Amino acid sequence: MKKINFRSIIFSYFSFIGLLLILLAFQIFTEGRLLSSRNLMNIFNNFFTIGLGAVGVLFLMSLKELDLSVGAALGLSAAVGALAGAKGTVFIFPAVMLTGLLIGLINGVLISRLKVESFIGTLAVSFIARGVMVLLLNGSVGIPTEMRRFDADHVKIPVFIAVLVLFFILFEFTSFGKSCRAIGASQDAARQSGIRVERVKTAAFVISGALCGLAAFFSLVRTTTASSKTGDAFEFEVLLAVLLGGMPLSGGWGVKYRTAMVGSISMAVMQNGMSLMGIDGLTQQLVKGIILIIVVVISFDRRNVAVIK
Repeated sequence: MKKINFRSIIFSYFSFIGLLLILLAFQIFTEGRLLSSRNLMNIFNNFFTIGLGAVGVLFLMSLKELDLSVGAALGLSAAVGALAGAKGTVFIFPAVMLTGLLIGLINGVLISRLKVESFIGTLAVSFIARGVMVLLLNGSVGIPTEMRRFDADHVKIPVFIAVLVLFFILFEFTSFGKSCRAIGASQDAARQSGIRVERVKTAAFVISGALCGLAAFFSLVRTTTASSKTGDAFEFEVLLAVLLGGMPLSGGWGVKYRTAMVGSISMAVMQNGMSLMGIDGLTQQLVKGIILIIVVVISFDRRNVAVIK
């Protein structure tokens, strides 16, 4: 008889309970402003950006890999898009997406082909991308305010739903999604079963880069400016989001799509709630750091210490 893993079940439901507690706490602390009709769209905007990054990281963490370049990928994509906008607004979206895809491809080649550990490889790519971004921008670059029309609810909501549904199907019901989890569970066994490990890993990093590019586009049209600070700490926020959602660090078959969504909502609510309370940015980072440590301690599987490479 199969042994029931009560720890796993409790932690899975704990993410939903945690979300409800976060909502309740900030609704009280903000004196009801958190869930006001005026503020709900602010929460959605946070959820939109973090959610896109979290979906990309979901595929990588199921592989037992990590991407620490998502913030730099978002920032550099926005920078290239802003510069391309000087030639015409029609070039902004292609430039942003191609940059994100390129960064994802570089990560994929480094990790899957050159066998660089993902922690080191993506961190190095992050430093390089940040350096290139600073050189390109020399401060900040704006785009025409007419691009704000893409920040409208009737544009973002359908796009977000389409992306979530598409990648839900890809992760849960296709051979690619199953291959990601099989590799995370046992790379050697996956290879012996005929899965092309290097190709799957490269594709997963490209997906992460593409979603960072999409997040960069909507971040750019929202602010109409790209600066050297764009995307700062985004990788930290995405990582905290997926862990808040209950994603296991051990990867494999235990990774569920819902963890990215629940965690992203929790993170969006927490960010918005602290802002409504007037908590400054540095203090917010302190709070997030403490929460990250707590969540990692809770979620760490000591029976499988080779978690993130």
